[in-house]
Amino acid sequence: MNNTFSFNRFKNLLLKDGKMYIRNFGTSLIVWCCLNAIFWIFNLLFGSETMPPVRFGMLCVWTALAMMMVPSKVYGNANLSREGVGFAMMPASSLEKFVSMFLYCAIVTPVIVFFGGYLVDAFLSIFPFGGFDKPIRLYSMNEIVQMFNDTEGAVRAAEMDLPIEQVFPIGVMRASLYSGIIQWAAIFMLGNMLFKKHKAGKTFACYLGIGYVLSTLMGLAMVGNSRRIELWLEGFNDYSAEEMVHLWHNATIWGMIIGIVITGVLLYFTYRKIKTQKY
Repeated sequence: MNNTFSFNRFKNLLLKDGKMYIRNFGTSLIVWCCLNAIFWIFNLLFGSETMPPVRFGMLCVWTALAMMMVPSKVYGNANLSREGVGFAMMPASSLEKFVSMFLYCAIVTPVIVFFGGYLVDAFLSIFPFGGFDKPIRLYSMNEIVQMFNDTEGAVRAAEMDLPIEQVFPIGVMRASLYSGIIQWAAIFMLGNMLFKKHKAGKTFACYLGIGYVLSTLMGLAMVGNSRRIELWLEGFNDYSAEEMVHLWHNATIWGMIIGIVITGVLLYFTYRKIKTQKY
């Protein structure tokens, strides 16, 4: 039954996980959604003001933090030898358990926290006091690209006749954004299945450690090949605008592909750990 998928079984599992999700994480969801109210209270006490971009940035931070915590809060027992027996004995296949876990960790949580926090923020902005002069603006991907076009780097690119919309296509940017959100969830889903205690903290520490090692290795490689890299960069002066567009476009595409592959690998190992977990 490990690789089978029954919609009736999955529906029952989704409802069961939903009840567990609300029971174990419902209060936390409310807290995450209301955290921007801290700025409102602070502004009210000290007569200050918090601009929408700051509140939007913090809303993204709360969403990321909630996604870090939700796997261990809801599915923390899934890999424990004694407490995890209930998870193992649920009448559902490993695939169904994985899909349900993915939905609640990678889709339900960020949607509820982000848009719930946005609604709370918008409600507080109605009051003439509290320093929320206007609601957070939710920009479309086209507007984000337009703002990017107005940056100094984009202006320089325009001077070189590099059309930004071709270098960074909207579809690629959208796919990279969604892939990045799912990748963030996948990291902590896998960490939840690997570690027994302090799951979110250990996963985040490993994330930072791996990032530090990779950046150090890249730095050492660049130092060891500094002359070669310098010559390679000088070669850009001989590129035409069309060749530069083609080069950066391909780099963007490959960056997106690598991100999607990494996300797929993380999700695959999470599924495999659910399937092969011994109790």
